[in-house]
Amino acid sequence: MNKNIIIAATVAVILVAVIAACFVTGVFNGSNTDHSEGSLVGNTLTGDGIPSNDSRLWVYGNSNEDDEIDASDVAYLQGVIDGNNSATVLSDANADGLIDSKDIDYLERIIASEDMNVYYVNNYYCVAKVSWPVNTIAIGYCSGAYCADLTGVCDKVTMVDSTIDSYWYVMNSNFASASSFGDTETPDYEAMIAKGIDVYVVGYCDATADALSPSKLNPAGIDVMFITTCDNSGIDYPNEYIDRSILMFAYLLQGDTEKTHEYLDWHDEVLNTLEAAADTIADEDKAAFMMARSSPSYDTDGKISITGKNNTNNIHAEWVGVYAVGQYSSYLPSNYNNLTAEQILTVIASEAKDNTIYYMDNEHDGIRQQRLLEDCIPADIEMLSSSSVNIHYLGMSREAGNSPLYVVELAFYQNVMYPDLDTGMDYKELFEYYFDNFASEDYSEYVSNIEDFFWDYGEA
Repeated sequence: MNKNIIIAATVAVILVAVIAACFVTGVFNGSNTDHSEGSLVGNTLTGDGIPSNDSRLWVYGNSNEDDEIDASDVAYLQGVIDGNNSATVLSDANADGLIDSKDIDYLERIIASEDMNVYYVNNYYCVAKVSWPVNTIAIGYCSGAYCADLTGVCDKVTMVDSTIDSYWYVMNSNFASASSFGDTETPDYEAMIAKGIDVYVVGYCDATADALSPSKLNPAGIDVMFITTCDNSGIDYPNEYIDRSILMFAYLLQGDTEKTHEYLDWHDEVLNTLEAAADTIADEDKAAFMMARSSPSYDTDGKISITGKNNTNNIHAEWVGVYAVGQYSSYLPSNYNNLTAEQILTVIASEAKDNTIYYMDNEHDGIRQQRLLEDCIPADIEMLSSSSVNIHYLGMSREAGNSPLYVVELAFYQNVMYPDLDTGMDYKELFEYYFDNFASEDYSEYVSNIEDFFWDYGEA
């Protein structure tokens, strides 16, 4: 089949899925004319219609677009109405398409945490709503488990997906006692409805399921929240702003925002320090890095999944001064790409810096321990043994990059690739700090071996 036809068909499928996920109320792309409360729900935001990237709280009512909704937003919104302040996207607190005195009243109700609808922008850049109070939720995947653990909403978790049910249930007693709704790609909607949950928080955006979930659950009074901290399935949307998703998760689900802000303060200190250090690295001195998502230790079809353009991990690596091959190689045009060993060797030979490349195997290790790094990396070494380039092997669990732990991932890159950078940010110390300060319960025995999460194997 013609390559252009394949690309066009893929784009069409993705677009249809996104439209279906957003088109919940019959309002789409600015077609709102009735200006009733919440009539913007379903709109897809683009260009200047997207809230400021400096804001992590994309919730309507956050008029000054900072990281909190409080009295300062009331003052700013009044200034907008009086013509003294510039209107922001999120000034429209009641999401009716107008900014007026009704928004002041609505914002004050949000601050008072009344029983009401709260409007926000989800990971599809769609306007969505959640009904307060939120008492019961269903969550999925490591992204949901770690976010619930951090943001203080574990006591609201009454349903989990099959992965939390099988692996991450050890993080919190509520996960262990929760019932399962099955797989993220094929959730059991009838079970969710029977359970009577308030909100279904997807573990990761899925092109097929997400197009169906609102139509199945909204009529039963269940909100569907597309807010995650990891890459997506079947959708080439990067999800690099994990910190934004975390704060949105905490606020919209009425969790522990104080603890969440403590995490964000720590997060910002780490990230700002690493980025400042990255600014000192000249382009010609940047280490070359590529990431695999499978290993010949278990993948026997002759192809290996390699991350490509706009994969979250590649974007994050670039933030801290790494040359992420996946952002540039013509062999890696998509988020995930299946390459033969010969193709991988070709990419390595063409993209290595100073005859060296850092090859990371990103597997389901960590708490999950489904694919052990200690088994996968030796198989990678054997597969790539004919390379004339020096290969420095790294390992990381998927959950480490798809969760609030991702700042430890960034320190890991810098510590290993640029050991002479004196940042004071040691990834092993950061790893311990995270679980000492932000875990909801004591599950230290399951995170006692850091090499299940981050492993610097070295050159073979």
